[in-house]
Amino acid sequence: MAELLPYDSTASTWAESIVGVAGPSGADTRWDGEVMVRNGDRMPSATTSESGMNGAQYYLFMLREHVDAVQRPPAQPTPEQQQERWDTLVEATGYVASQATGLLTPLADFHPVGQADADLNGGLADVWTQERLQYVWENSDSAGLMSAADVPNPDFEYAGRGPAADATRDVLTEIARQNGQEPSYAGTCEDLIRMKPDGRWAALVSSMPGGDKLTRDERMNLGHRLRTQFKSAVDARNPGSGTPESPAAVATRKLAVAVRATTDGRPGPVDGRTAGLAKDPALRSPTPGRTPGSDEASAQPRKSGVLGALRSLRPGRGSGGRH
Repeated sequence: MAELLPYDSTASTWAESIVGVAGPSGADTRWDGEVMVRNGDRMPSATTSESGMNGAQYYLFMLREHVDAVQRPPAQPTPEQQQERWDTLVEATGYVASQATGLLTPLADFHPVGQADADLNGGLADVWTQERLQYVWENSDSAGLMSAADVPNPDFEYAGRGPAADATRDVLTEIARQNGQEPSYAGTCEDLIRMKPDGRWAALVSSMPGGDKLTRDERMNLGHRLRTQFKSAVDARNPGSGTPESPAAVATRKLAVAVRATTDGRPGPVDGRTAGLAKDPALRSPTPGRTPGSDEASAQPRKSGVLGALRSLRPGRGSGGRH
């Protein structure tokens, strides 16, 4: 059974401070402002049918032991009690931060049709929290509850929702490896969390080597394949997570091969524009053998063609900001 946490309670104010710093900036929360307390189920579910976490508007959960740790510090605690409270508060911070981050996605992932989407959303929220938990602690009311100097082992760890978080991290790791880069987990999660869930799969495919050469239909088809394989990895509980042989990593690696095979020899977006420039008569060299003063060699270039081509090469602009 769950009960509503009083709005003016210390724990409710604390939870609101977590929401304020969780997840990417520039994203609107779907949190309805309420916090429910329950006695069990240590991991918030990614499914609507079990928790409602992916509804259009929904509340956050806190565990009873988390509420007690936030609101009632032990009197004259021993070092062991200090460490135990620290561990509980860190877990509580991650528990609420992950839920709050998951509710920053602009569209709900409805169960059961969108179970894979819900799992990816939960995985992204957990991976972001794993990477940024110390930041959340230091910039929320958690920092005022307890000092790291007061405990023997002030670790910031959050395991997350198991298979979904593991599979998400494995996919992001393998995509970075395919690109010859170090993973940027928090940054990538923030970019994907801002997207509508059904567009994330195609975005992941596009981030693979050669992905920018795919047509829209090719991205959608390969994205659907990634979605199916991701769901299989989660259902299998993603054994071997953290290694190149986990189901999520293997599936992503095979998909990267498919992307390369599909786009092999195909010019990319920049290559295509460069080829267009090469065909522009305004950029052709004078005909060999003609003097600079001859009629054809001295013809004035068509300015509109050159300017139009240059404009097409200028980078675009973007904007964003938290509301």
